Amino acid sequence: VLAVSDGRLASQRARDQGLSNLILLDLAHDYASAGRLAISCCAGTSPLARDQAVALLQRAGFKVSQLSDSPGLLVLRTVAMLANEAADALLQGVASAADIDLAMRAGVNYPEGPLAWADRLGLPWVLEVLQNLQAAYGEERYRPSLLLRRRVAEGRTLHA
Repeated sequence: VLAVSDGRLASQRARDQGLSNLILLDLAHDYASAGRLAISCCAGTSPLARDQAVALLQRAGFKVSQLSDSPGLLVLRTVAMLANEAADALLQGVASAADIDLAMRAGVNYPEGPLAWADRLGLPWVLEVLQNLQAAYGEERYRPSLLLRRRVAEGRTLHA
């Protein structure tokens, strides 16, 4: 089974959902133009299932990097954490949402600002990912921002 990571270990998600041979894909800004995808397999994934998933992704035009089973993989974990920090900056009045996104696009050459990216992904999903990351790592940096939690409860975006 191929699925996009939700911040849990592949092995935990497989156990929670009663799946075997679960292979998680990392987040991509735009899968249609992504050249490389990271994957991780749950414990017990057969070499055949892994090889079939890699072959499928390669036929679709992706280079594939296999990572150890880690919560959030690379891109998802980074984007969720950046969106969370940006939401805290917005809550504290450091800058407007538009200015925070502009700073990350112009200053760091990100394809999209972290707040816009979180809005596009869906704040409920970003909140779930952060909760899963915090549970897995036990680190404060993944504690969901009050503004993010508030906007999810209100059904609003970070730019609203």
